Amino acid sequence: MRGPITLWQETLNMLKEEINEDDFNSLFAELTEIYKAEGGYIYIPVARSFDKFRIEKFYVDKLNKLVAKLSDELIKFKFVTKADIEKELEEQSKEPLQTPELSYATRTLSPTFTFNSFEVGESNRFAFIAAMKTAESAESAEKMYNPLYIFGDVGLGKTHLMSAIGNYILDNKIDSKILYASSQKFAEDYFLATNKKKGSGDSIERIESFYSKYRDVDVLLIDDIQFLQSKKWSQEEFFKVFEHLIGLNKQIVITSDKPANELTDIMPRLRSRFNWGLSVDIKHPDKNLRVNILKSKLSTLIKDPSDVPLEVLDALADYFPNNIRDLEGALRGFVTYCICLNIPFTVENMLIALENTLPKEKDLKNVSSSSKLIEQTKNIVANYYKIAVSDLTSQSRKQKIAYARHVAMFLLRDKFNIQLKTIGEAFGNRDHATVSYGIDKIVFMQQNDPLVKNDIEILLKSIEK
Repeated sequence: MRGPITLWQETLNMLKEEINEDDFNSLFAELTEIYKAEGGYIYIPVARSFDKFRIEKFYVDKLNKLVAKLSDELIKFKFVTKADIEKELEEQSKEPLQTPELSYATRTLSPTFTFNSFEVGESNRFAFIAAMKTAESAESAEKMYNPLYIFGDVGLGKTHLMSAIGNYILDNKIDSKILYASSQKFAEDYFLATNKKKGSGDSIERIESFYSKYRDVDVLLIDDIQFLQSKKWSQEEFFKVFEHLIGLNKQIVITSDKPANELTDIMPRLRSRFNWGLSVDIKHPDKNLRVNILKSKLSTLIKDPSDVPLEVLDALADYFPNNIRDLEGALRGFVTYCICLNIPFTVENMLIALENTLPKEKDLKNVSSSSKLIEQTKNIVANYYKIAVSDLTSQSRKQKIAYARHVAMFLLRDKFNIQLKTIGEAFGNRDHATVSYGIDKIVFMQQNDPLVKNDIEILLKSIEK
């Protein structure tokens, strides 16, 4: 019978054959020891909390499947940091510690918004990693990114990532002073603190209470900073808070629906400070990520997620390409409808349940197919640039034709979330790299050439008619 050390070493040997060599070397090469084995778990010590989260997020399921091939017993791996081990040893050797006063963040951060519950895909991977590294370094003297500025459209997971940062810090240091607030709440608090109406309390006490709330913190999480636009005095006060906290090396995280340099009616010096650290964007999720999000959400709604056919999830993912919040809400409504009426989870019942929620312009025939949109886009782009539709799928490298082809690819990917593989097949079976290059080229040109930006806006309006 293999011992726990042997099981771990042989599992690592198998893992090494299945994952990228750089990933293995950075995460697993030095994990040669075990901490303990008990209760069906083998505990593996890791150096950093960040490594622990990466392993638990991306590799622990694979590791558990591999070890199952080596042992008849049900064995799983758990990963612990030095801090975890020290905490356990301290609890074993001392009387129970008094529970510290809870940070007010524990009353405002959703406990379900964690890194482990965040579905990662191509559209949000960079933002996810940046958020994890920010959380990892938030309590250290050398902050990784400060401030961290996360931007993207409504319903894509900005608040989830921000809350995950707060929850991670509290999990590792429960007495951390973490404040989560929307910029609207900040402006409201500032107004109440400076309100001079009779009966509103002592003005000095109110100002001091406001300062204490927003300045006496270790981590400040401000959601939807765009709502400070046009609020001059609130901006001035937030600038002071920002300067105060940065001066004390406290962590700041900000979310917005747009990049900092696109915020109008915000003081230039405030916009400038938003870019001091790192700005990351969350893009619209691709089809695979949307389906994965639905699968994850489904596991919290019903006992057996396999009761819902994949074709139903595919259909829902096609109907809601741009907003995760709407996507999850539609799934919840559909599942509740079927459970209450005791009817099967089918596409037909989904259409009935969500009759007043689904986009009106779509029908069942094109829910699972993007071919109509692709052909429509080809025709409109070809007509706009006065070339033949067949030129778009040809191997011609003429500048005019190549440019029009890249624009069409860009519209399908960036505006309508068509998968790169599907776009490549529709434009003469071009490979992933070629399609990606063409799209990136238009992204750059759109940002730097007003004429290209104008072309995109005109074409988009024509397609959406």
